[in-house]
Amino acid sequence: MSQYHIARDGQQLGVYSDQDIKSGLASGSIMSTDLMWTEGQADWQPVSSQFAAAWQAPAVQPPAFNPYAAPQANVISASMAPTVQLASLGQRLAAALLDGLVALVAVGIPYAVAGFSMAMAGHNQQDDIPPAAIGGFAVAGIAILGLMIYNLVLLTKQGQTIGKKWLGIRIVSHPDGQRAGFVKAVLLRGFVNGLIGAVPLLGLLYSLIDICFIFREDHRCVHDLIGGTHVVKC
Repeated sequence: MSQYHIARDGQQLGVYSDQDIKSGLASGSIMSTDLMWTEGQADWQPVSSQFAAAWQAPAVQPPAFNPYAAPQANVISASMAPTVQLASLGQRLAAALLDGLVALVAVGIPYAVAGFSMAMAGHNQQDDIPPAAIGGFAVAGIAILGLMIYNLVLLTKQGQTIGKKWLGIRIVSHPDGQRAGFVKAVLLRGFVNGLIGAVPLLGLLYSLIDICFIFREDHRCVHDLIGGTHVVKC
């Protein structure tokens, strides 16, 4: 079933199915002169151009100047919502590096302290685990749990990790640009994608293909396609 973006007076009203539009025309919540756009459509058209039977009136010609015209450059492709601007490749890479750096500092440092303490204890032939090692492992474990919970909350509520939040980009549902939520941003985009990447031998090939997909026109990696998402500027 097709999904249509409906706009009126410069404002998008939402995304509607065929039946929603017919019901809206009957109730008056949708007007025949409202403009609509769907995937594969080159330009916005009046609702009456495709739903004349439901409106029971002749189709209305679109205005000479269409403020809702499909984007032509540096925004998004015609298969995506026309008011959303994609995050750049550099922003997405930098966000991933920042997430890794945060994890390295928060987890790696206490873990390194613990490992060094254990090594020194072994060198000095101590049987007991040094307090510094216990503390280091404890801090590293708390950091892992804390980062995991914080990123899960950010992804669910805002479609962001720490790195994405700092760089002003976020994950949204494709093509409507709505909040992705837990299912799309975490389960499908993260968990399912991670399971595929963990398959022996196949996982490495999949990871390479996943990364290469970012060079598509819409910058959607395989995990974006799985989750039904894309990454945009806030």
